[in-house]
Amino acid sequence: MIELEADKVYLMIHADDAGLCHSENRATIKCLEKGSMNSCSVMVNCSGFQEMASYLKRNPRFDHGIHLTLTCEWHYKRFGPVLSPHEVPSLVDENGHFFKDRKTLLEKADPKEVKKEVNAQIRRGIEYGLNPSHIDSHMYSMGISREFFDIYRQAGKEFGIPVLINSGLLSD
Repeated sequence: MIELEADKVYLMIHADDAGLCHSENRATIKCLEKGSMNSCSVMVNCSGFQEMASYLKRNPRFDHGIHLTLTCEWHYKRFGPVLSPHEVPSLVDENGHFFKDRKTLLEKADPKEVKKEVNAQIRRGIEYGLNPSHIDSHMYSMGISREFFDIYRQAGKEFGIPVLINSGLLSD
């Protein structure tokens, strides 16, 4: 965790979707190293997770969080939960992938399964050795309902990790 001085103003330039795939990781790493951004958040359920997490463990000077992911908008790059799709069936389509949009997620998701998957994603990041400074939400999915938002805030409390909240999180 980076020590901040109370009397200074800081600018954070943050990028999400690290861990999505190799090319996303290369771009994120290049921006971190060149200083064009100073924070990222990692998708722990995607194919590039181990590559990005290993980099961040070797380079602890870079601020990073866990990018909680419950949707997959990509057509050719499909992914699903950390848990087995059988453990969280209301979060996935017939192929075991996350739904493409927030509307479908809201219509089908069981909040108990949302909590289970969110906690599993945070645990996976921590167990791999990440020291996240925050959690945030892919496609603002944790803000699609008051119940999901409460799960998000509670996860932050349970794991002792600040949650990133912005105006887009609770909008339609």
